[in-house]
Amino acid sequence: MDPSQRRAGVAALFDQLAPGYDRGGVPWFGPIGTRLVELTAPQPGDRALDVGAGRGAATFPLVDAVGPTGHVTAVDLSPAMGIHLRDEAETRGARIDVVVGEASPDTLPAGTFDALTASLVLFFDPQPAQTLAGWISLLRPGGRLGLSTFGPTDAAWTAAEAVLLPYAPPQVLDARTTGRTGPFATTGTMAALLEAAGATDVDSHDEPLEVALPDGDAWRAWTMTLGLRQLWAAVPDSAMPKVLADIESALEPDRRDDDQLHLTQQVRYTTGTRP
Repeated sequence: MDPSQRRAGVAALFDQLAPGYDRGGVPWFGPIGTRLVELTAPQPGDRALDVGAGRGAATFPLVDAVGPTGHVTAVDLSPAMGIHLRDEAETRGARIDVVVGEASPDTLPAGTFDALTASLVLFFDPQPAQTLAGWISLLRPGGRLGLSTFGPTDAAWTAAEAVLLPYAPPQVLDARTTGRTGPFATTGTMAALLEAAGATDVDSHDEPLEVALPDGDAWRAWTMTLGLRQLWAAVPDSAMPKVLADIESALEPDRRDDDQLHLTQQVRYTTGTRP
């Protein structure tokens, strides 16, 4: 698929997801975005850039970190996400610039940002190495960059997703199919990707994030507010009862004494500095 077509597909997918995106009542993108900002360590007064901002999981922690003397620019390919982000910023009284499009030296001034975050974004890009080098060029010397991607899930969660994956359409744009292979496969490959793009002081490590849910139906309701919605949409009606039953069985080993399913996702945080 041509890179421009791939990016158009990403924008279209997130336009569709935008109204209910991460509104499933489960702490997910918020904790990931907050932790990414902590590790990227922007300072008061910094100019910060959030790439693939979505509904603002990292954007608003950046606003808090840089304070009233700093400035945050949020970029997303999806016009619908941009609308929701502007509305949320107005509700919060947060001062941000929202840009719909790509974050690159062609669209933003190079060498001007002190910090850049991209939470759960890069694995959607058809040219991640090239894109990452462009992001680094947007930083001033000494500027910090932070990425979050996905590491492994626990065995039960992995088994549940495996029930859905056979229904995935060709070229599906989802982290389960693009975000855990190639340069995204391990902490070592992520560190190598960032170093090859020109960053120094690179660190890549995994941290666990736990999700507690009552049952498989709740897992489905929650994942319908995420990118997995497109996999659910591909399941034929005739197959849905068996899919739901198989997912319920797959998740059951994660049930604990409180009668909740405790699912664990390893989140991979990779940070570096522009020399």
